Amino acid sequence: MDKAFWRSIAIDHYRVPAGYQLEPLTDELLHTLGASDPERRDYYIYTTLENWIKQGLYTPEQLRAMIVQLLANIKLKLGEQGDDTVLLRSFSALTLSEVIKYDNAHPFLTESEVRQLVEQSINYLIKEQDLRGYVAGKGWIHAVAHASDLLGVLARNRYVDTNELEKILSAIAEKITTPVEHVYITVEDERLALAVIAALTRNHIQSSFWRWWCRQLSVVEESLNWENIARFARQADICAYHNTRLFLHALYFQLTLAGYQLAGAAELLAAVTNAIHRLDAGFYSVEVLKVVDPDIDTDQLRP
Repeated sequence: MDKAFWRSIAIDHYRVPAGYQLEPLTDELLHTLGASDPERRDYYIYTTLENWIKQGLYTPEQLRAMIVQLLANIKLKLGEQGDDTVLLRSFSALTLSEVIKYDNAHPFLTESEVRQLVEQSINYLIKEQDLRGYVAGKGWIHAVAHASDLLGVLARNRYVDTNELEKILSAIAEKITTPVEHVYITVEDERLALAVIAALTRNHIQSSFWRWWCRQLSVVEESLNWENIARFARQADICAYHNTRLFLHALYFQLTLAGYQLAGAAELLAAVTNAIHRLDAGFYSVEVLKVVDPDIDTDQLRP
């Protein structure tokens, strides 16, 4: 079907058009989620699937078949970068998050099925190497953001216990700290942080894990050599350092500005704050003001 056909469905509040059957239309949508036309992909293909899932038009058997196809999609050329196959992977992950949202509200998946989804979603986040956010002419790529959304939704599932939550959190830490020649500039840091908040809401994570987890994040500083500018770091190490700082800052501000009243939030915030201090390049102390005014009395600036 052409773009005008799918646009007509959107205009008609995503009703299945007369004379058409849901299953053949869904099959076409699942195979064209990676369309290179951003308008068609973002506003007609993905959003049609999203709305049909939310409307409860699919039986559990149909949703299971959809999961099988979406999981196949996210494995297609996984690990490659720079071509359009990432669009299918990325938007399949986003569509998977809609299926899991539906299951969270209207349970139909078994515990085994959910655990397999956790494992495969973690694998997708870790192995996805196309880190682009937005590309002119292609629109949103956003594979890391969409994988983050998927893990955040899974973190809220009834079958995801402490073990799975810790696996999700460890995968996020690994993705953020892995040296790559890319800085996440299209709010991937916020999307990843939100997945962490989703895990926090389950109240399963012990403060000892949060402390360990934040220490794992702050080890990226060890790869940098601040004292030897000529051998400062590889570009990939610098990017990993900035990605980690951005992520920790995003998590810090979500915890402090959103007004969450969550058990364990204080422990996580303390661990995040310590990690930010460990990554500090010297700016989180009043003494840094001596750089701009050597004669300033910093004692008067402290409580």
